[in-house]
Amino acid sequence: MRKTFYGFLVVLVAGFVFINSANTRAAEFIVEPLDYDFPGEISAAADDGKNLVIMFHQNGCPYCDKMVKRVFPHPDVSSLYGEKFAMIKVNVKGDLDVITPTGETKAEKDFSSESLVRATPVFIFYAKDGKTALRLTGYQDPEMFVAAGKYISEGVFEDGTSFINYVRNAD
Repeated sequence: MRKTFYGFLVVLVAGFVFINSANTRAAEFIVEPLDYDFPGEISAAADDGKNLVIMFHQNGCPYCDKMVKRVFPHPDVSSLYGEKFAMIKVNVKGDLDVITPTGETKAEKDFSSESLVRATPVFIFYAKDGKTALRLTGYQDPEMFVAAGKYISEGVFEDGTSFINYVRNAD
């Protein structure tokens, strides 16, 4: 009985380590900035051939949690976003100072309000030149989030094609 228990315990711990390491790898596109200097982050991402995405979230938001736990680890999402994007999270009720893409210093909550974030999550994708390329509000399933990533990373937005038309004509 004791061997069986220890065997079960070893398998349980090994499974936890495997799952935890898979989730860590899946979130490689999430950047933890030191100074929340968005113009600098946009430039650094562009230097790496990536685009910056800001995820507006709040603690306790079930849809934000669902994005982080279910969508970001999805193999198609983690592959595309790991290669093509850097993401920074902004707490819509936060007091940390950020330097907005226009160069102003504001609290996270003020930047969120100015960005017209009314519900969470909200994703704002920035072009490499710092202009807003796409804004998505709410939970996005993996297929839609990948479509958004391709829309940006393939530069489809640059010719004026709307995201809605891009998705409709994707097949």
